Amino acid sequence: MRMRPTAQSAGQQPEGEQQAAELRAELDELLRASRYASQRERRLNEAIRATPGRQRPDGELLRQLAQARTLREGLGARCLQLSDQLEALESRIRQQQQPPPPQQSQQNQQQYQQQPPQQQAPPPPVRPDLGALTERITALHRAGSLAEATGVIDAAAARLAPSDAALLVGMLAKYGPTGASLHLARGISRSAPDHCVAVLAELRELGLAEAAAEVFHAFWGYPAASVPGLLCALERAGLTADSATLLWEWGSAPIPELTSLAACLQQHGRAGDVRTLLRQAAGRSTADLAALAAGLPPALATLLLGELAVLRPPVEVVRLATALDGAGDSGLYAQLLAALLADEARHRTTLAALRTAGLPTRPPAAPRSRWGRR
Repeated sequence: MRMRPTAQSAGQQPEGEQQAAELRAELDELLRASRYASQRERRLNEAIRATPGRQRPDGELLRQLAQARTLREGLGARCLQLSDQLEALESRIRQQQQPPPPQQSQQNQQQYQQQPPQQQAPPPPVRPDLGALTERITALHRAGSLAEATGVIDAAAARLAPSDAALLVGMLAKYGPTGASLHLARGISRSAPDHCVAVLAELRELGLAEAAAEVFHAFWGYPAASVPGLLCALERAGLTADSATLLWEWGSAPIPELTSLAACLQQHGRAGDVRTLLRQAAGRSTADLAALAAGLPPALATLLLGELAVLRPPVEVVRLATALDGAGDSGLYAQLLAALLADEARHRTTLAALRTAGLPTRPPAAPRSRWGRR
C-alpha cells in the first residue's frame, strides 16, 4: 500500500515554520517600503521649507507630503502587527517542538484545547484623506451649504492631529474656498494649549505664515487663567520668543485683566514672567499705573513700584507719587518712597523733585507707645 506524503516527509517545512518564513519575507518587504516612505517624506519636507520668503508652499507638494505621511504611518502600523504575529507564531512553534513529560501530555493537551484562540492584532489606524476632505469642504461651499462646510472645518480643527491639521490648512489655502484655511486656524486656536502650539510649530515649518499668525494672534484673547499653561506649552515647544511677545501684548491689556494675569502667574510660580509683564506695563499712563498698583496683591504692587522707581524718569515718578498721595493711599506711596530710599544716591534727583512738589521724602515715624519712655 502506497502511503501519502505528509508536509514534512517530502523535505518540506512544517506548516507553522512555512507560515513564519512567509511572515518574515513580508515583514522585510514592508520595512524596506517604510524606509523609502520615510526618505520621501523627509525630502518633501525639505522642499517645502525651501519655499522662499512668505510665499505659500506648492499645493501639490503639500498633497504629496500628506500621502507620504499616511503611507509611512500605515506601513509602520502594519509592520508592528506582523511583528507581533511572527513573535506569537515562533513562540508557539518552540512550545510544540518541546515534548512534554509523558504523565503531563494529556493534561497539557486539555489545557491547550481550553485556551481561547489568540486575538488578532488591532488594524492600523486609519489616517484621514485630506485631499477628499478639502474637496468636500470646497463642494459644500460651492453648493451654498456654508453652515455645513463650516461644521466640517470645525470638526477637523477639533479632531485632526497637529501635522494633519497643518497640512489641511495648506491644502485649503491652495485649493479651498477663500478664508477656509484661516477659519480652520481660528478653530484650532480654541483647542487645548499644547495642541494649538504644536499646530503653530507645524504651520511655521510648512511656511504657512498667514495661518500661523492667525493662531498666534488668537492667543491674545485667552483668559488670564489659561495663559500660564499656554506659556508652558510654548516653552516646551522651544518658542520662548513667542512667550515674550505674548507678555508684551498683555502689558497693554485693560487693568482688571492685567492684574488678574499677574496674580495667576504668581500663583503658578512664574516670577520671571510676572516681572516681565510688569515691566511691559511700566510704560502706561500715570492714571493706569496708579490703578494697577491699587489692584495688585501687595507683594506685586511692591514689585511694580520698585520697577517704576527705576524705569520712569523723575518727573513721571513725581506724577505717580502725587496721584497715589492724592488718592489717600498712604501705603502705596510709602512703598514707592521705600523703593527710592533704598538707593538714595541713584534717586537723588527724584527725591529732590518730590520735596519741591511738597511731598514727604521720609517715611512717617512709627507712633510712640503711651507706655514708652517720655
